[in-house]
Amino acid sequence: MAHAIDLLLENGAIDAWIVPIVMKKGRPAHTLNCLCHDEKTKESDLLAMMFRHTTTLGIRIHRNIARASLHRRFLKVKLPYQDNSRDGEVDVKVSSFKNDEVVSLKAEFDQCKVIAKESNVPLKVVSSTAERLAWELV
Repeated sequence: MAHAIDLLLENGAIDAWIVPIVMKKGRPAHTLNCLCHDEKTKESDLLAMMFRHTTTLGIRIHRNIARASLHRRFLKVKLPYQDNSRDGEVDVKVSSFKNDEVVSLKAEFDQCKVIAKESNVPLKVVSSTAERLAWELV
């Protein structure tokens, strides 16, 4: 299932995830969920991928699902850990309401992971430092 999620995300899915469920007669199973934009060609590609890379015999499709989202922008922060291929720079996603009230900040995981590994600093320290620096800028 993890492979199917990777393929869906690499091929245009907005998001994909698995939910454990219990089927009839108490059998354990999983539901694979995939969100995509309302493009028929992309939808058919993703459906074909799910059929090819899972054991499913059928897929439920829900169209025109309303979605609420916050405004997003990125800030670049420079961390004190600069002995790495990123030179200590991390992008931090800033989520806010339309009136610019900041709701949350999240450091980009993959960038923090590189810095943590190459600078021998715990990942949680790298990400929390990036987010703290970003809060000082907003």
